[in-house]
Amino acid sequence: MPHIQPLNALDHLRDRLRSELDVHRAVHAIEWGNPRVMTEALKRIRHDLGGEGNDQPAADQLQAALLRFARSRQVASFTELKYVCYGSTVPVGHDRWRVIDRRPLFEAMLELVNQHNQQPKQFRRCYQGLLSGYFGFERNLEKPGEADERWIGLRNYLADQLAPLQSASSKRGTMPEWLNTLSEHRNLLTSDPCSRYADALARDDHTELRKVCTGLGIASNSWVWEEALMAYVKRVCQCDDAELKKRMQSVLDLVHGKTSLTLPPILAVRAVALVVARYAQCADHPEHPALRDTCLEWIGNPWLKRTAWDAAVNHEPARLMVNSWLKQRLIKDFFGLLAADGAADLRRLEYWLKWEPQISDMWFVLGSDAQANRTPEFLDLRKRMSGRDRKLVDGNHQNNAFVMRIGQLLVIEFGVTGNACYVFAASDFQTSLDTAVLNLYQLKQKAYAKRLSHTAQWEFKFDYELKKLLQSVPMSKGELKELKEFNPASNTTNAVVHWRAQSTQVTAPRPVAPVTSHQPNSLLPPAIKADEYTGFDSKPAWPSVPPRALQASMSANGAQNTDTVRQKPSVAQLSGQKKRLTDVEFSQLQGLFMKHGVEWEDNRHKGGALWALIPEKNQNPSVAMVLELFRFRFTEGKGYWLKDED
Repeated sequence: MPHIQPLNALDHLRDRLRSELDVHRAVHAIEWGNPRVMTEALKRIRHDLGGEGNDQPAADQLQAALLRFARSRQVASFTELKYVCYGSTVPVGHDRWRVIDRRPLFEAMLELVNQHNQQPKQFRRCYQGLLSGYFGFERNLEKPGEADERWIGLRNYLADQLAPLQSASSKRGTMPEWLNTLSEHRNLLTSDPCSRYADALARDDHTELRKVCTGLGIASNSWVWEEALMAYVKRVCQCDDAELKKRMQSVLDLVHGKTSLTLPPILAVRAVALVVARYAQCADHPEHPALRDTCLEWIGNPWLKRTAWDAAVNHEPARLMVNSWLKQRLIKDFFGLLAADGAADLRRLEYWLKWEPQISDMWFVLGSDAQANRTPEFLDLRKRMSGRDRKLVDGNHQNNAFVMRIGQLLVIEFGVTGNACYVFAASDFQTSLDTAVLNLYQLKQKAYAKRLSHTAQWEFKFDYELKKLLQSVPMSKGELKELKEFNPASNTTNAVVHWRAQSTQVTAPRPVAPVTSHQPNSLLPPAIKADEYTGFDSKPAWPSVPPRALQASMSANGAQNTDTVRQKPSVAQLSGQKKRLTDVEFSQLQGLFMKHGVEWEDNRHKGGALWALIPEKNQNPSVAMVLELFRFRFTEGKGYWLKDED
């Protein structure tokens, strides 16, 4: 028998290792790659190293535990209590209720957790579950409720228990890594959780915040990221003027989702509000197009959405700043981009920019070319005009109209050169600007209009006339009328009475007494008392050129303007005939024809009739009813007609 030498210590260790490895392969080789086995192994490793990881239960287990707890306010085991802690802010069932929403459930949960206060390991696992719920809570930023108050209470509870928990874990010699991380970042359990990370984010360094979130199992959609981003925005707003202007674009990119991080809409609005209010406080704040357009997108038009601005920004200098930027941009758009020949009308552009501070409202009535243009410039233009854009029906598709509210006046400019500028006392303007579609004649009203021509040194004349009117027109004339649409369904002669009553409310204009000035070189005339105002000193309102005649003229001469054509007095006026329709009634009939697509001809200026071209009586009964109420006669095959009385 051979002599067997005893194994030394090294040989003994080698044999033991070989044996252990062989057994491990024999037992586990068949399950290599099994995720359940790997998960269990990872748990054992973390436990051996003193950590616990983030042992969140499966969704179905969580929902089942929460439903049982809601019924009894008790748990069947410690594991179930741990599940309830993890699910404290998780929506349950179709009603999506949460434990934190219901005070009795929330308090019962904390009471059960406190019962394990003297069992450090179990209490730590409950604490970790509550911490997960704290970071996963979905806040109601718009209208915080009781759940938000309990969430703050949960934050205070976690903050109070952190030091005792850390001490107990140290005594046991099992300090989990997540607990070390939380201890280093205890700022997360305060009312100012994320200012610490603002400077790094301002340098575009997300390293620390991502490391914290990974260590504590904080999801990418947690409020922690939102708070960190808002802390970054606030830090940018605390910079001096020069640094603010350098960093402001990065904040706007964040708002628009152009970075790897995003803000929810309500926080995006808050970020914009902070930036625009801070920029308005700069010693020098020139127009910032990106900030202007961001404000329009997230807060709204500063003169149309005044309430939204007050609620979101509550800083009047900022609103007025953006308001001025927008008005200037729109004026430039109209006299530049919307110029009929593509060349900017610099004189009119510079003139109306001077009046921008006095312009309180604007409307843009766009011709078919501007409406149909799909280039990026026109898409942006119509976006800026949103809420104040209207459609213009005109034979010249390149024409557009720009309506300005200046004090108690309404001023209308047209895009095609050669058009006069029309000025009205606002209450004398007989067309509702709330109408989506307007025709040229509704804007070029003859009654009560002051026509200003762009001839020679017209800027001086415009200054004089506008300032004179602003002094002479009483403020009571500054109300825009909202004319009620005629209802053709009311088959009664009261309809005629209704329309005529509207027309008689406005008296015919009488010339203003000549103004004398002791300062010949001054543009500003002496003040005229309000009770002396009698109307605009306008020329006689001859009848308009009929549409067909206008279109024929345009097709023959291009975009010739009707304002430049000298119109003669009508035959009816020279012969002393009595008009059957007032100017207001005629204007309203034009609107009715436009709405229902009825062609018409007006030959009254040469002794003929006003024709509504409806060949058959039953072709358009609603319009026919109105015409019959006005005593129009019908001629088969042609339409309805009305002549002035002899």
